[in-house]
Formats: sequence, C-alpha cells, structure tokens
Amino acid sequence: MFPFHLPKEGGNTRLFDPTGQYQAYNVPSGATLLEMLCVGAGGAGGAGFSAAAASARGGGGGGGSGAVSRLIIPASLLPPTIYLLPGFGGLGVAGQASTVALLTSGAAAAFLCSANGGALGGTGTGAAVGAAGAAGAITLGGVYSALGAFVSVAGQPGAAGGSVGGGAGVSLVFGGFSIFVSGGAGGAGVTASDQSGGAITGAGLCPTIQGAGSGSFDGKAGFELWLPPTFSGGSGGGGSNAGNGGNGGAGGRGSGGGGGGAGVIGGQGGRGGNGFILITALF
Repeated sequence: MFPFHLPKEGGNTRLFDPTGQYQAYNVPSGATLLEMLCVGAGGAGGAGFSAAAASARGGGGGGGSGAVSRLIIPASLLPPTIYLLPGFGGLGVAGQASTVALLTSGAAAAFLCSANGGALGGTGTGAAVGAAGAAGAITLGGVYSALGAFVSVAGQPGAAGGSVGGGAGVSLVFGGFSIFVSGGAGGAGVTASDQSGGAITGAGLCPTIQGAGSGSFDGKAGFELWLPPTFSGGSGGGGSNAGNGGNGGAGGRGSGGGGGGAGVIGGQGGRGGNGFILITALF
C-alpha cells in the first residue's frame, strides 16, 4: 500500500469511515452550506479457478469501483443532526453503498446523498474467465436531494480474468471513467504455462500498479493518496500451472480488488476498498 495522507480535517471538514452503523453529524452553528461527498465501496475480486495441472483454468475478474455522488445543500434546510453510513468493502463480497440520511431507519425516502458500491468480480471456471465486476451505478438521489445541487457519477468496472487457454489477466487504466477511484485488474488464467496478472495502468497522480509475475505471485494493493483524493484498484494475481495461483491485490478506498490467478488451487480475489463520506461545512 502506498503512503496515505489524510485530508485537511478541521472544524469545517470531517472524514467518516465505515463502522457498521449510522454516525451522527451535527450541523455546525453558523454554517450556510454543507458539501457532502459520498464514495461507495469497491467490490472484491473474483477467485481464479482450481484444477489439476495442464487443465484449462480461467482467472478471476477484478471488482468494480464504487460510484461517486456529491450534494451541496443550504444548511438552513437541514435538521440539526443528520446521519452517515459509509459502506464496507470486503473479501468475496460486493461493495456497500455510502449514504447520508435524515433518519437511521434506512428508508430511501429519507436519503440526502447516496453512492452505490461496486460489484464482485466473477470467479474463473474451466470453461470461462471470471467476468469483470460491474461498476457502482449512479443514483437518482433521495427525496431531499432536490433541495440542493446533486450529481452522481457511475464507477469504473473491473477487468476480466485471463483466458482459460492460458493468458495474462486483463489490465485497466486509472482515470478511464473520469473518476478518482478505479476497478480492479484481472487475475491470470492458465493451461500449460504460468501467466502474469493484470496491471492498473497509471495516469495523472496515480502510478502504474504492476500485475503479479507469472506463477504463484500475489497482486499488489491499490494506490491511496489524499490531496487530491486518488485511489486505485488492486492488480491481478499470477497464474501457476503446477502450483497455487496468486491472490489479487486489495483495492484502495472505493476501488475494486484484483482478481485471483488460476492454479492447482486458485488464488482468492483481493479485498474491495471501503467507501467513505467527506463532509465540509461552508460559512
């Protein structure tokens, strides 16, 4: 994991990570506007296929990134306390949505701002590669999003796993969907020879995250940087004909995990990165 620098937190800006329950935010006295940035969690990568040496085995697909949503709303139109529920990523699961709401009941009608999580990457089989995890879809907002300026942008899909006939995991390009999070790369597929995992091709402030080398090598964790927020998916695990496949790399915040490489025992997909919510009060 690359160095992680926290945002400029202070009296006006607060960062919320997932805890599994709603967290209360008291609107600061004298605030005129609140800016809410919601990022859904990334989906985990799929596992590579397990079978005997020389068998056809597909690599696991990379997980999709979460969506990104933002709301700027007059503080005068809000109650004194609102509630935030950032989404968890995880191993073997889709990413959860991140939500700001007026109530803790979970009722969609009370949502102010919400960003969907990315989908889980597909598991490789003996006949097919692991499918790319779908991107977190845009949201239409909640009933009260119309009180401010709301925008929602879909996430980036993950990349597919490598071919059952033996092929490197598919790579993807950071920033290809004009958001600061990304999907995960695909894990390698194998038949008779070892193969390498897919990479995250860097752009802008994000460096290239190399895929795992051919064989039983794990993918690398995604890039994480604040100021400005820049988070990438994990790279794909290597594929091993006669050994175990490498595991996919963990995704950075809001980003997909890399797919696992195929092998005698297929590697598991990387963990999807947690979502987050950033609240800034304007005076």
